[in-house]
Amino acid sequence: MNNHFSHLLLRAVLPIIVAYLLMVGLSWLLAILYQIPHHYCWDLVRFSLPLLLAWLGIVGIRSWQRVRHLQRHDATVWPHNPVEDELLTQLITARTASDRHVRDLRLHQQRQLDRLDLFAHEIKNSLTSLQAAAENGPDVDSTSVQDGVRTANYYLDLLLNDERLAMSTTDYDFSWVNLQDLVNAIIRQNSAVFIRRQLVPQLVNLDRAVLTDSKWLRFCINQLLSNAIKYSHSGGSITIAWHDHALMIKDEGVGIPPADQRRIFENGFTGHNGHQTTHSTGMGLYLVKKVADKLNFTVRVRSRVGVGTSCYLIFPAANIR
Repeated sequence: MNNHFSHLLLRAVLPIIVAYLLMVGLSWLLAILYQIPHHYCWDLVRFSLPLLLAWLGIVGIRSWQRVRHLQRHDATVWPHNPVEDELLTQLITARTASDRHVRDLRLHQQRQLDRLDLFAHEIKNSLTSLQAAAENGPDVDSTSVQDGVRTANYYLDLLLNDERLAMSTTDYDFSWVNLQDLVNAIIRQNSAVFIRRQLVPQLVNLDRAVLTDSKWLRFCINQLLSNAIKYSHSGGSITIAWHDHALMIKDEGVGIPPADQRRIFENGFTGHNGHQTTHSTGMGLYLVKKVADKLNFTVRVRSRVGVGTSCYLIFPAANIR
């Protein structure tokens, strides 16, 4: 702001200074032409220069006071000259941009706090259920322990990765990732859930390698697989297959209503199915889409109610071998 003020003030006083110099120059020229003693010219400069400096000082002080007045958020003013008009325009533009930036930061901070509260609430629920099971007797059912730990780990993983994605300095380590090995590791990690829900994983044509970040690809697959498990019927199957540049995760579950499908990637959207379970935050697909945008692959979802849902991670041809 100070730089703009100095520039505009210079533009305001420069014509006065130029006019004064022209006046002095003209006086000297007349003195030479009409052979007027030079001391009259020096007297003119000696008496007029302090007046000029005083006037410029007054102009500077009044301009600074005017700027301070314009900077007040509650000030309603009209420009007195073109210089003030330009200054006022710059002030309004800067203030509008600043207010918009502050609003965006506050909204982002509130969303982060809301997600933190949601994740903390779900993790606390899991720990509370484990504590209640332990207080009811000396022997705790291993299934309850596994469910509680898995749920807590799931939401903790969401929370940590949400925070990592929010950081602009996130580093990615690209390498060739074997899908067969990665999917098998994820299936083993969720084996207890598959057994308890009597779900059968079917792996088809996964002998492929893709160039991407292994950690974030694992996160995406795990999120899509968790959704498939959550909304599948007991005794069904979940197919994980490679087809036409895409990794497909297909379930035979409840499906997504058509009205919800256009919003499934929105932050915090749970939809009709999400309201039927207490373990839905509306963050899984949102974060998967966010990762896909950063790692240059595409996520798509196709679903029919009562038939199932198919999720696709589509990779560029150059990133497949």
